Amino acid sequence: MRKVHCFAAAGVAALLVPLSGCSGDADTPAATAAPAEAGTGTLAAKIGSAPGLTTISGALSEAGLADVFDGPGSYTVLAPDDDAFAKLGDTGSTLTEPANRAALVAVLRGHILPGHLTPQAIKTAIGEKKGPVSMRNLAGDQIEFSLDGDAIIATGSGGIKARIDGAPLVASNGVVLPLDALIKSAEPETIS
Repeated sequence: MRKVHCFAAAGVAALLVPLSGCSGDADTPAATAAPAEAGTGTLAAKIGSAPGLTTISGALSEAGLADVFDGPGSYTVLAPDDDAFAKLGDTGSTLTEPANRAALVAVLRGHILPGHLTPQAIKTAIGEKKGPVSMRNLAGDQIEFSLDGDAIIATGSGGIKARIDGAPLVASNGVVLPLDALIKSAEPETIS
């Protein structure tokens, strides 16, 4: 069992590493590998100890991504809160079953951005552009960031919108931005 888990974690890491520097979008907010406001603890530890993020913490562990987020890479995790997963009903429960690991990884990759992206950096980029900005996630899709009053709205490639809902959790290797919904959903045919 240990070999399978290590192999899965290594496979997921291999998928993430080549994408960690990819963005190439002129509208992209500045995401840096060495943030000026680095926190303590890793992304995995921050998510694991945050109230309201227990579902995504378990999903990251199930998908083998918790090990990646204990490493040195810099990521921004758009973390749907427990209520966001609860809104999925049976789909949310089914998604986290071992048989659906590939679908779960696909959904989670849609919520991960390369680099360290703070709400302030997003707002600054929106202000400088005088409108929405976008960034490519690790699934290869664009996520658009816009403002609704003072709230930051993240829109996934399928048009699914979520609000950054809560204070950012700054870690030594990135930042966690809690969301009130999932911005990438699992395709029904990929869930068994």
